[in-house]
Amino acid sequence: MVVGGVVLVTLLPGVDLSSRRIPAVAYEAYRRAADESSSIADGCSVDWTILAALGKVESDHGRVNGPRTLEPDGTVTPSIIGPALDGTGGTRAIPDTDKGRLDGDGTWDHAVGPMQFIPTTWRELGRDGNGDGVADPDNLYDAALTTAAHLCLREPGDYSDPAQLRRALIAYNSSQRYADDVLRWVETYRTTPPDRLVLPSP
Repeated sequence: MVVGGVVLVTLLPGVDLSSRRIPAVAYEAYRRAADESSSIADGCSVDWTILAALGKVESDHGRVNGPRTLEPDGTVTPSIIGPALDGTGGTRAIPDTDKGRLDGDGTWDHAVGPMQFIPTTWRELGRDGNGDGVADPDNLYDAALTTAAHLCLREPGDYSDPAQLRRALIAYNSSQRYADDVLRWVETYRTTPPDRLVLPSP
């Protein structure tokens, strides 16, 4: 995720880029958010494969540095907390903005949840994607719909056009390498039959 064009988090350590399988709850979250993207803004349309590709690169669909549990309602436990945004490792220094409410750190902000939102971005854009009345960055349904909102509100466009999609991805995370990785996964998900893609529910 980025603020002001500065990379905050590139890839969380431990993300497995070799596996294309998507947990069923994550797949449903991406499909639902894609279906609901038109309610975000006029002309907003985000294909589920874009959301899935972002979820893969950000956190391996909520499974990064596991073991983690993906609950049927989309909640990922334990929480996914990125590194402290303290100015090291190529990140911008962002002192705490929410008294540690989302990330547990009262000194520095961290990106949180399976889509890795910083607290200020979540406060601005966070959406309730599973209809439980709470916008929770640790919930895949909420995070996926918020990701669609980020794309459509920060860099609106026709995401079927690779150039416009790339611009939106760079607005999400200011890194050409990041955009390349996401675009590669978009193509993978678009060309893989669902029966070879979605992991059955446990």
